Amino acid sequence: MLTTFSAEAAELWRLRYFVPTSAESEITFGSSKAAEKLNTSGHSGNLVFANGIGIGYCTLRSNVSLEGVSYIFRNDSLDLSYTIGNSLSFTFGAGRLINGRGELSLNGVSYATENSTGGAVFFNLGIPFFGGELLLGYRQNNIEYNNYQSQISGNTVTLADPVKLLSSQISVGIGFIF
Repeated sequence: MLTTFSAEAAELWRLRYFVPTSAESEITFGSSKAAEKLNTSGHSGNLVFANGIGIGYCTLRSNVSLEGVSYIFRNDSLDLSYTIGNSLSFTFGAGRLINGRGELSLNGVSYATENSTGGAVFFNLGIPFFGGELLLGYRQNNIEYNNYQSQISGNTVTLADPVKLLSSQISVGIGFIF
């Protein structure tokens, strides 16, 4: 009475394109922590090889105002994924931040940094549609921005506290199968 589950890699090449439709975030700055919807734009692309391994690129730009502080984030990530299934497909993967920029406005002073670290995890569902596929995805980013700086009266001022961004996006997309 043993049953087995077999998940095989996709045997088709796939080219996929996603856009975010909604985003939630939790931002930690100093001792304050707040959750809010993000205004997010961007896109991601992914190429899945016939063995199921995929490579991709994701860029997201988000902004939000919380507790009197305005935040702007831009993140670029390289993604590595694995896809199973030929008709209905499931993809899971991880992304590594390669370029992140954070800006914030605090008490009328603008600060910026490009000192950021972090990554992402994601999964996607592909549903067959007229020779291609419709895609639904979920992505969660965990990024820390350090050393926000500003020029005030000719002096460089650095904020001691990092900003931690935990954000999640639901994305939709289209895929081409060949």
